[in-house]
Order: sequence, then C-alpha cells, then structure tokens
Amino acid sequence: MNHPVFIDRKSVSVYFGLWALVAGVHFSVFYFFYDFTFEIAGADSIVFNFLFCLIGISLWYIVRYTIPDKTNFWNVAFNHLTYLALTLVVWIGLPYTLLNWLFNGFKPYHDFLIISIPYRLFSGILFYALTGLVYYLIIYYKNLQEKVRTESRLRELLKETELNMLKSQINPHFLFNSLNSISSLTITNPGKAREMIIKLSDFLRYSVSTNTKRFNAFENELANIRRYLEIEKVRFGDKLQFDFDIDKDCCTHKIPLMILQPLFENAIKHGVYESTEQVKIEMKCRYSKGFLEIVIENDFDPDAHPRKGTGLGLKNIRERLRLLYKTDKLLTTSVSGTKYFVFLTLPNIEPSETKHEP
Repeated sequence: MNHPVFIDRKSVSVYFGLWALVAGVHFSVFYFFYDFTFEIAGADSIVFNFLFCLIGISLWYIVRYTIPDKTNFWNVAFNHLTYLALTLVVWIGLPYTLLNWLFNGFKPYHDFLIISIPYRLFSGILFYALTGLVYYLIIYYKNLQEKVRTESRLRELLKETELNMLKSQINPHFLFNSLNSISSLTITNPGKAREMIIKLSDFLRYSVSTNTKRFNAFENELANIRRYLEIEKVRFGDKLQFDFDIDKDCCTHKIPLMILQPLFENAIKHGVYESTEQVKIEMKCRYSKGFLEIVIENDFDPDAHPRKGTGLGLKNIRERLRLLYKTDKLLTTSVSGTKYFVFLTLPNIEPSETKHEP
C-alpha cells in the first residue's frame, strides 16, 4: 500500500495544509496571548510543527507494519511506545537546542522553553495518537474496499457459474429429443433424417459460437429459434405451424442468450406432441417504454393426457432472469380455452454484462 500522503497532489495538499493550519494557530497563541515577538512566535511555530510534520510522515511505516489483527498486541504496543519515546526525544530535544541557540540572549523565552516541556510532551503524544489513528483508519478503509471488491468478484464468479450451469442444461435436453427423432426418421424417412441432421448442425454451431456470451441481439436469437422450429418441422411436418409478428424496434434489443428456446420447446412438448390436430405457435414482440414485451402462444388439447416433465425449462428461465435482473417476476403464463400463453418482459438493460469485471 502506498503512503497515503503521497497518493496524489490532493493528499499532499491536505496533509501539509493541516499542518500549516496547526502552525498558524500555534503562532497566533504565542504572538497574541504570550506576547512574544513575531520572530520568536514564528520560529517556535515553524520548528516544532514542521519537525512533527516530517515525523508524522515516517509514522506511517510503523503503523503499516504493526497491524493489530496481523501482529501480536504486545508487539504492537512495544513498537509504538518505543517509537513514541524516540519521537518525543527528537521533537523536544532538537527544537529546544536550536531555538535556545537562536534566542540565547532572551531569558524569558529560554525560561518558557523549559516550563513548556510538559505541555509539549502532551501535545506530542496527542499528535502521535491522532496521526497514528488516521493512518489505521486509512488502512482499514482500504482493506474494507478491497474486501468489498473481492466479495463482488466472488459473487460475480458464482453468478457466472450458476448461469453457465443453467445454460448447459438446455442444449443436452434439446439434443436428446432431436437425436431420438433422427433415430426414428432413419428408419421411416432417411431423407428427412439427413435434412434434420444438417439443420441440427447449424443450430448447434450457433450455440457453441455464442456460448461465452450472456446477452445477444433479439434478431440473432429469433434466427436461432427459426432453426429450431425448422428442425422440429422436419419431424412433425404440416402438423406444426409457426408465425412471428415482430416490431422492427425489437431486433437490436439485447436479451439473455438462449432464453427463448425453452419456451418453444415447452410449446412443442405440451402442444404439438399431445395434439392430433394442426398446432400453430405464434410469437409477438413489441417494444414499449424501455421493455421488450414478448408473447408466445400455442394451441393445445385440453383433453389430452399431459406429458410428464421436470419443468426444467421454465424453472431455468426464471432462475436466469433472477440472476440477471434481480427479479423472477418477468415471466408469467396463462391458459385461455385451448390456448396457452407465455408472457416475457425484458428490461432494456444488460446489468451483469455491463458490470462484469474481467
């Protein structure tokens, strides 16, 4: 840790400015109260205060290497008492010798130097204690700042780990379903199986190339969703229909990476799988008052036996939103007749991305 007095010009100005103020008060007391001459009052003030100003600078090194929580208490006490004794000897002895020599012919001041020794000793102890206390406060403040920064970095790393774990659960889930479908198509329709493998390759290439990001432009995520739906359409054919109604203002809006895919997986799993009729998945996106408002709706058969699932998709999304935006109220769902709705509201900010420290 650098010497706090010499961190910058402001610190230097403050330190020497304070001692100049003390010297000014010292001079005023001697000149106006004790009626010493201008020369005596000025010399006494400058010599004593300038000397302790220099001693105060050196005191930093004693304080810096005698931190109570890192050093034995008795060792700290011994070091400070020793340095205090040395400080008082130097602070009283040198000015006394110098000033007594300068004003040797003025007996009242010579007598005053001797009488004032106890008061100067008290002042020296007080200056020493105050200077040392300020240095200790600076050290603890710096340590506290470093601790806060370290904890912030640890929280950021923990959040990053959680987010990566949540994202890593998405691709295997989708890949498992796709490989099962390809396996079936290799027997029933080899041509569609090859088409699905090519589309799956494009989809996974996108996932791998953006895996290190937290946010991506909405238009890029939308393009990836189209790939996903085209893969599923190879399997389901005309049974699956989809349509997008997107405002152009939405395209450049940043959204969490791969946040939409689990919603469409959910729509296919509980809509297309369970229905014998054609199912249409629609997505609308509007940008309003700093928020991206996304609505995904799909048909479903209310009489069909629901597929058993783990609820991983929606759970992951809520958890990621909580980590990124500090709230889990951005995702809601509702049912109206044979329609299932998902409402996703995303703020136009990237909190974790912009605050992240490398």
